[in-house]
Amino acid sequence: MGTINIGEYFNDLSRLFEEIQVTDGKGKTIGLTTALEDSIRIISALTSFSNKVILIGNGGSAAIASHMAVDFWKNGGIKSTAFNDSSLLTCLGNDFGYPCIFSKPIEMFADKGDILIAISSSGRSENILNGVRAAESKGCRVITMS
Repeated sequence: MGTINIGEYFNDLSRLFEEIQVTDGKGKTIGLTTALEDSIRIISALTSFSNKVILIGNGGSAAIASHMAVDFWKNGGIKSTAFNDSSLLTCLGNDFGYPCIFSKPIEMFADKGDILIAISSSGRSENILNGVRAAESKGCRVITMS
């Protein structure tokens, strides 16, 4: 095992933040700071309207979604959930097909004004895209991370 150069690691990490590309809902490029501030403002406003944050993701993104959901309610006092329970996923995958594993619970549990945070490494996962469509049809705000 080679040695780790901590200074190089943090320099690489810093460069990654400079390379992040962010767009708004219309595809217009915006700065990372603006996007984070807008997201915080939108999510913070939920507490006064009793809406919730719903998170979805596959694989490692599902783990991120679960962790974020817990942090939102535990540390932020915001109702939140992640739709990645194994029984839920296997039931919906079996009964409706894997492309519908997120759209079906969103159709059932999402309310107008809720926020969906959709996490996808590729940004092209059919089940995530279907979840986004379902959230939009319910009148939810959508934040994507890919």
